[in-house]
Amino acid sequence: MTALVELRGVERVYPAVRPVTALRPTNLAVRSGDWLAITGRSGSGKSTLLQILGLLDRPTSGAYLLDGADVAGLSDRERTRLRASRIGFVFQAFHLMPHRSALDNVTVALMYNRCPRRLRAARAAEALDRVGLGGRVGAMPNTLSGGERQRVAVARALSIRPDLLLADEPTGNLDSATAEEVLTLFARLHAEGQTVLMVTHDPQIAARAARRVQVVDGTVREVRPDA
Repeated sequence: MTALVELRGVERVYPAVRPVTALRPTNLAVRSGDWLAITGRSGSGKSTLLQILGLLDRPTSGAYLLDGADVAGLSDRERTRLRASRIGFVFQAFHLMPHRSALDNVTVALMYNRCPRRLRAARAAEALDRVGLGGRVGAMPNTLSGGERQRVAVARALSIRPDLLLADEPTGNLDSATAEEVLTLFARLHAEGQTVLMVTHDPQIAARAARRVQVVDGTVREVRPDA
């Protein structure tokens, strides 16, 4: 079976008087339905890896295959279109528009996704229902708890029906009880077949994922389940 995501010798070097190697040549395969946690200390290269996986940055060398097609050399416009249609993002900061309802905050992703206007509200409501907020579609962000706001952010990412869901420290702004709610949501999405890649510095959170890789000084290595 072809991997959904495959990195072949992907390297990222930032030019400078003394070039900085943020990511050393990396091979990584992620199959459809995987839940992969990416761990590492601050400055290890894990954010660079996530940005490349999310088509927010380009590798200096190597191939990035998405469903078997190399996307590393696509134009900026092509990359933007691909992100909007196939990759959903969840960040540590919720990035919600404060004066728009939960439904409107989810709908905005569908605008960039080129979803027909007549379908956007229904698709957004469906995504909110999927994360357990079907009764809060009209709620404003300032009336929602931290966990609810993060679930709106997850719904926004899910509304485009992405092949790949990328989460960057999704529990970083949450207390432990609320973080558990969000992780339980990710576990359910994984059980439903959603492919999830999650960046975290917390080994206990990473242990919830089905697979783990660790980034150390730009080198990516698989972590054994019993490690």
